Amino acid sequence: MRLLSRAALVLAAILFAAPALHAQTSFSIAAGAALPMGDAADAYKMGYNATVGLGIKPPLAPLGARIEGMFNAFDVKNVDENLRVMALTANGTYTMLPTIYLIGGVGMYNSKISVTGVDASTDFGFNFGAGVNIPLTGFGTYLEARFHHIPIDGGGSFQFIPITFGIKF
Repeated sequence: MRLLSRAALVLAAILFAAPALHAQTSFSIAAGAALPMGDAADAYKMGYNATVGLGIKPPLAPLGARIEGMFNAFDVKNVDENLRVMALTANGTYTMLPTIYLIGGVGMYNSKISVTGVDASTDFGFNFGAGVNIPLTGFGTYLEARFHHIPIDGGGSFQFIPITFGIKF
């Protein structure tokens, strides 16, 4: 009888705790300003950023992951042209405090300038940054800034920092 009651207690504890052990997934959308950095700041004006993402994070663990698709656009200074940068990134997250987190990862960045006859370029790059989660009832919001570095074939690099405000569902 004792063995049966202990087994029932263990089973009840497992069934009660199982939902808490499953990772939480989230869908996010974000938008904001994109600031060119380094040599890019000499050639491009401040632009804009739009991002969609899919995240996964166990509720009590500090580590998580996020896959994102991004669209960034920058106007060229003193010329009627623009640059668009689309990206697909895979990122790890590390929650430092309940609301503050670090994020970083790698991705493929596709760049195209609006000049006729110039082909698009796809390059691998990396990003890192930090954010603040703002939990609300039923969903959450966040404010995030990340440095993106894209080495360009033939030398040089393109660097920018999107500062985004997002919503997580």
